[in-house]
Amino acid sequence: MEQALSTVRAGIYARISQDTAGDGKGVARQLDDCIALAERKGWTVVEQYVDNDVSATRSRRRPEYERMLEAARSGHIAAVVVWNIDRLTRSPRELEDVIDLADRNGFKVANLGGEIDLATPAGRMNARILASVARGETENMSRRLKRKFEQRAPEGHPHGFVPYGYRRENGRDIADPALAEIIRDIAARTLAGNSLRSIAADLTNRGVLSPGDYLALRRRIKDGETEEEALAAVTAAPSAWNSTILRQLLIRPTLAGRRQYRGKIIGEATTEAILDADTHELLVAHLTDPARRSNHVGPKFKYLLSGLAICGRCGAPMRRQKGRPAGMTPEGRTKRQPPSYACSGCYRVRRQQVAVDEWVTDTLLERLSRPDAAVALAAPSTDPGAGRGASSDRARLTDKLAAVADQWADDAITDAQFQRLTARLRTELADVERRIATLHPKSRVAELTTADSRTVWESWPIDAQRDVIDALLTVTIHPAGSGRAFSTETIEITWKS
Repeated sequence: MEQALSTVRAGIYARISQDTAGDGKGVARQLDDCIALAERKGWTVVEQYVDNDVSATRSRRRPEYERMLEAARSGHIAAVVVWNIDRLTRSPRELEDVIDLADRNGFKVANLGGEIDLATPAGRMNARILASVARGETENMSRRLKRKFEQRAPEGHPHGFVPYGYRRENGRDIADPALAEIIRDIAARTLAGNSLRSIAADLTNRGVLSPGDYLALRRRIKDGETEEEALAAVTAAPSAWNSTILRQLLIRPTLAGRRQYRGKIIGEATTEAILDADTHELLVAHLTDPARRSNHVGPKFKYLLSGLAICGRCGAPMRRQKGRPAGMTPEGRTKRQPPSYACSGCYRVRRQQVAVDEWVTDTLLERLSRPDAAVALAAPSTDPGAGRGASSDRARLTDKLAAVADQWADDAITDAQFQRLTARLRTELADVERRIATLHPKSRVAELTTADSRTVWESWPIDAQRDVIDALLTVTIHPAGSGRAFSTETIEITWKS
């Protein structure tokens, strides 16, 4: 009998949901106890499977658990030793997979919490009871944590992972100086008219760590690697930035020191603000504007009017084309005419690109330099005090939310009253936020109403210039007749507003 027992090839599975110290001591203690139990049973330990800092109830994969099951199915191990059944699983559904292995292969489970013989009906019933109890404890813990978060959220406290741009100190998220500067630069470039796609490409080319890479870096350091080792591992295969990552980063309310809970702004946060409130509001208004074109519209345009100007003969968009061949140079190279905008529909209308760009730009800037331009391009509201009033309403509602939270914490109001009051205040606050968003211009056209509009215009990237023209003008290029010199009379400019 002893000889038979000694031939049992066993694995040890250890898991801890949260390794708050980051030193792996929790699973190390489990391993020591499980090795001792295997020795007492006379089993030979052939492999150890460790999931450190991994929950057994969330959707996150447990790679070592899955590897242990595969080893059991293949016959590499005939038994597993766990510290307690809830270390193996807290899901009755998962437990059935282990019971199936016991039925088919005679797989054995040993745990320090008591003998479990999956070969008998009584043993399987005991295992199912333990798994159900563990599941119930998990659900109760989830309910308590949810209630705790509901209490802490109105007070502005953070929970969950530390967001990009911050480090957590004494329960408060503090701006990381280097990352905060990156975020401010991204915000400034976005408001200056740079596309998210171009900013993402620049960050990737410069090797700036993306939020995903930064999270991986912190996890590696937490798992015991030095900062140099972790940085080398992450930068060896970095992930690229993209416009989706940038958009999610920039509209995050915590950047302006505001607390969001279940998708709603509920007040001020204890988190240090990286951006001022006005800058963040402009970003949110810009990036959530329904009229804003998607970043996935095809190739990026490199020229001012390509795709914007239309043909006066057939109405098709004009595209920029290279100049036509025009003989040979004395050196034997092909001479070409200047680049032009050509109709993409009837192909019968062409006009010199540079001349058209200059005329449209001169016309635009001349109009925007007139005294009435600033009034014409003002925000939709006709009430100059509307912005101040909306900001005042937001501050008032935020203060009320904080007061309600204090009353609830002091047991001055019931849970039901707290839920009803906060729901009403959050609805009103959401209405104010929408009102504030409509008070901001949807582009930076107003900057061109200054005396130095040409300098401002020339400092903008092509994306920003095209957005202004698309918002304000319709440019139509009419036929001029073969061989005729360029004439501004064939360029029709219609103002949209």
